[in-house]
Amino acid sequence: MTLDNCDGVSIVSEVRNWRRLHHLPLALFLLTMIAVALGGAVRIHDAGVSCPDWPQCFGTWGFDISPEEQAEWWAENPEEIKSNEDKITYETWEIFLEWIHRFVTGLILGPLCILQWYLAFKRKQTMPGVYKASSAALILVIIQGIMGMITVLYDNVPWSVAAHLTLAMALALSLLWAWIRWMEAERELPQWMELESNNANRLRPRLYDLSLSTLLVLILGAFVSSTEGQNATCGVGDFSAWPLCGGHIFDSLVDNIQFGHRVAVVIVGGWLIWNVRSLERGTIRKLLHSGIGLYVLNLLVGGAYILTWNGAFIEILSLAHLLLGSLSFLCIGFAALLARNASLSQMVTEDE
Repeated sequence: MTLDNCDGVSIVSEVRNWRRLHHLPLALFLLTMIAVALGGAVRIHDAGVSCPDWPQCFGTWGFDISPEEQAEWWAENPEEIKSNEDKITYETWEIFLEWIHRFVTGLILGPLCILQWYLAFKRKQTMPGVYKASSAALILVIIQGIMGMITVLYDNVPWSVAAHLTLAMALALSLLWAWIRWMEAERELPQWMELESNNANRLRPRLYDLSLSTLLVLILGAFVSSTEGQNATCGVGDFSAWPLCGGHIFDSLVDNIQFGHRVAVVIVGGWLIWNVRSLERGTIRKLLHSGIGLYVLNLLVGGAYILTWNGAFIEILSLAHLLLGSLSFLCIGFAALLARNASLSQMVTEDE
């Protein structure tokens, strides 16, 4: 922002720009990432069933629930005591983690996605791409809410945790896509996001494949973290556990999801590096470099999580592992979206 002539014109212009609607999907994307971080915190503190019912929490809408009130609810609902029967009394902060996660997703993110869809619906004749992206985001946030309910009711079974994370990544990408298309429609797309169409068409299939491969690694990681005992199937606390697995370079993939996750990490990481080496300088290369940098850093964080075990895991490393993996995937996915946008822009230009 500049202060040319001190007449305030540039300031007013900048303020008006920030009032443009294309900033809404970006804000929703950031809110989605906050929800992902909260969900990760809920998981690592084993607070996913600290509100055993849904949408209420111990039959109330609050989070300050005393041990006596919890015991009374369990006595009235004994059928709800399942995998969490070893722990049925929770601290207020544990309940609050699950409560605030639901609050952010259900009472802030959800209604704002409805608002975005409504604003896009009012402009669907002039901005059909924005309307489609906003519709996809709304559908995904509804499905995500249903999956959240299933995750609670089924006591965080691994497949529901993995599906919950996958839907969160799909929602994040749909919001980034809405942001790109909205800026394109308002002719506000920054120059660094404008790709040469022929190059984008050539790279687009490869970027799709890289995005899906990175997502697969993320999903396998979700299964490792949510399946009992899988964090320690290769051992803990020394180098025989990481980078080795049980003191071996290779291990059986049968009943060892962690080793399968490691194999996928190495294969996909090698493929990422192979694909980026021949790219020309530009936005796509920078995004892939960022994604690979986060990918490698995340690999080291995963190793540190295993190596630093000393009677217990350092769970903040688990949360960092989740967020770095998500951001790595989103960097590569964002590159794919920019390539897709360049292809669509070329089609529109040719039609005109």
